Parts: sequence; structure tokens; C-alpha cells
Amino acid sequence: MRNKLRLIIILVFAFSGLKAQNLFDEQGALIRSDTSKKVIYLVFSGHDYDEGFEHVLNVLQEKHVFTSFFLTGDFVRNHLALTKKISDQGHFVGAHSDKHLLYNDWDKRDSLLLNPDQIKKDISDNLLELEKLGITAQFFLPPYEWYNKQVVSIAEELGQITVNFSPGTRSNADYTSPEMKNYISSEDILESIFRYEKQTGMNGFHLLIHPGTTELRKDKFYLRIEELISILEELGYSFQRFK
Repeated sequence: MRNKLRLIIILVFAFSGLKAQNLFDEQGALIRSDTSKKVIYLVFSGHDYDEGFEHVLNVLQEKHVFTSFFLTGDFVRNHLALTKKISDQGHFVGAHSDKHLLYNDWDKRDSLLLNPDQIKKDISDNLLELEKLGITAQFFLPPYEWYNKQVVSIAEELGQITVNFSPGTRSNADYTSPEMKNYISSEDILESIFRYEKQTGMNGFHLLIHPGTTELRKDKFYLRIEELISILEELGYSFQRFK
């Protein structure tokens, strides 16, 4: 199964264009798609919080932009209508683990905190909740965006291609709140994105945003999504979802 999935990945990327360059990290996750095209993949994830989803969906609909949402099983069970709405509006919906468990150690990345069967069940349960809504997907965003080669391999056994955000901006820190040492304001996040774009470009970039955050964070970055999209469009970028 694993070799078959790898072959499928290779063939898909090969037929997408000879100049396509898809970047994988050292753990085996896809962290940047076709760098030959001026396309950005907006990626949203959901587990505990949901207060920004309707705003984000309204902006995406007004801007005619299709993106990718990765939702945990818990989120899906608690928001069946919202999950269906996301899918019905044409966005990709994929798995983000069932219970948002930490699979491997933060400091010793090679060390699993759960056994492989537990991880496999956690991903499978998430996929099952999506299937109940008629949603099938082959891309998987690990919980906490933290994983190792073994987690990627387990996901492959379930027919899932592991993806993660592209490094280089601070958008993935939009969940932080002022009392945290790594807190970063929405203005600083926005500046980090456009600084990175100016320095290196963002072709094929996976830009992660959280549409729901703790109430301790009053400065919600998802409220800047329309501004973000408009400026990136002015810079010549279009947007694409995983398929």
C-alpha cells in the first residue's frame, strides 16, 4: 500500500507539469506545492474553537477563493452543519486527527508518545467522521503540525498524504495570546508574510491560518483574511485548494 501511494504521488506530480517542484520536508510531509506557479494554498485548521469560521467562509465566497480546511473528528462531530457547509461551498476538507493528540515528543521528535495502532485509529476515526458526511480526502494535516517519519508512514497506510504549512512566515502563530512567550500580533504576522514574499516569493506556498482561537486573543488574524487575499491578488497570486 505504501509503495502504491508513493507511486500515485509521483505520477500526480509528474503529470501536473514538467516544471512542477513540490517540496517535502525531511520527515516526508509535503510542505510546498508546485513552485513553478504563482499559486498559494490557504490552509485552515479547526479543533477547539469555531468563532471565526463563518467570517472566513463569507470572505472566501465574496472573493471567489477556494481553500483547504483540515478538521478534527471532535470538530466535525460538534459542527456537522458547518463542516457540510464548508464542503458544499467547494472547499477541500481533510483530516486533522480525531482527538488532536500529540503524536510525538516535542524535543525528541523520533519518539512516539502513542503506539502506532493508537495513531492509526485516531486518524481513521477522523476519516470515518468525514465519510459519514460524504467527504473523502487523501491529504492529512497532523495535530499540532508536529509529526515524524513514522507518523507520515502510518498516514500513508491509510491512503493519506501528510501535508504541513510552508515555513518562513509567522501565520501559524496566530493562535497565540498575549500571556504566551511566543505571542505575535496580527500586524506582525501580516508583515512577516509580505516580507517573506518580497524576499523569496510564495509560489506553491501553504499558508496556515486558524479560524478560531482562544478568547484571550482579541487580535484575531482571521479578521485580516480579506486584506491578505486582496494584497496577494494584487501581487499576481491566485489561490488553489488541495484535491
